Amino acid sequence: MERAFLWLRDASVTAGLLARQAVFSLRYNWGIGLLSAVLAVSLWVYVTDRENPEQTGRVPGTVPIEAVNVPPDRAVVSLTPSSVSVIVRAPEGIFDRLTSEDFRATVDLSDVTTHESTVQVVIDPAEPRAEVVEVSPSEVTVRLEDLTSRTVPVRTNLVGTPPRGFEVRESTVQPEAAVVTGPERLVGRVDAVEADVNLTGVRTNFQETLLLHARDERGGNIEGVGVEPESVVVQVEILQTEFSAAFVVRPNVTGTPADGYNVSAIEVNPALVVVTGPAEVFSSIDPVDGIMTEAVSIDDASADVVRTVALRLPEGARVDQAGVTVRVVIEPARGSFVFTVAVQPTNVPSGLTAALSQSTVHVVLAGTVPDLSAIDVSDIVATVDLDGLDAGEHTVQVRVQAPAGVEISSVTPPGVQVTLRPS
Repeated sequence: MERAFLWLRDASVTAGLLARQAVFSLRYNWGIGLLSAVLAVSLWVYVTDRENPEQTGRVPGTVPIEAVNVPPDRAVVSLTPSSVSVIVRAPEGIFDRLTSEDFRATVDLSDVTTHESTVQVVIDPAEPRAEVVEVSPSEVTVRLEDLTSRTVPVRTNLVGTPPRGFEVRESTVQPEAAVVTGPERLVGRVDAVEADVNLTGVRTNFQETLLLHARDERGGNIEGVGVEPESVVVQVEILQTEFSAAFVVRPNVTGTPADGYNVSAIEVNPALVVVTGPAEVFSSIDPVDGIMTEAVSIDDASADVVRTVALRLPEGARVDQAGVTVRVVIEPARGSFVFTVAVQPTNVPSGLTAALSQSTVHVVLAGTVPDLSAIDVSDIVATVDLDGLDAGEHTVQVRVQAPAGVEISSVTPPGVQVTLRPS
């Protein structure tokens, strides 16, 4: 710790001696010091100028002119022209970044006493290293008029519309009047000041603060006049005039299919529809029964019936789709018929004769009614096969062949007694 303190003391003494020597040298050699400083600054300016040379040119775009110090009893009607172009000189790195927004153009009207006068344009650059070389034009013509004020009504200008089924019930503004101030000629054209209210997609009441715009009797904007207050509070009441609800579709199928056919299913597409209308519409719709379709007749139908029909809607109601598709599935009825069929012996052994205990059997066939109705008893074959049997009495199973498309439900009796005797 002591060694560090000694080192710090020695360093302070040395620094003090060097500072005294520098002050002594500057005191007795100040001319050389000043010359060195001037040469250093000159060298810096030369190098900077070489690396970033000045450039002169026109600033892109034009600078709008602003009137300042307007007499309190006057208003500016026009500035001709209303903007100027500017040529400047600036270091290249600065010039390349300049735009018209970096400059302010003003005309001072404090000394103007006539209604029309030519006034010098003053350019104030925001960048101090940009030097204004030329302003074009350097003078503009300003026209003044006596300043006047007038109280006009405040109105709402409804823009857009609410969704279908909603409407504006009432709109109010506060305050209901405003003061417009400006040139007498412009103020005289103001019919009212309006707040633009956008109603697109609005379904609920709302309150909003909106800017006011001075407008003539045709609704055109009038620029150059002031409005006090600048904004108003607008309240809009939205009324729902239509409601929507989903209901099932109930198909109205009339008539009966052809004999031997039944209705196996009824399909509706879509099965649900959204009904829209005033509130009183829904009091006439049964929520369980839903919406009935127009009649779909299936009289004498032997195949599926597909129809696109309209819905029976209460007055004032509507749906999005023009109609619904009703499909009535028609299928043949199924049943069973009993046939009495003669039994025929086959493959009777040689030298023998066959005697059957009964000559017929009852055959029950199942299938569609149209198929069963088309069968003749001769289409059914019942046989007993006697192949390989000896003389004597035998009980033989009856074999039945039925037409295609039907099923054999039962054969009664399933077998018959056969007596074989020598012939």
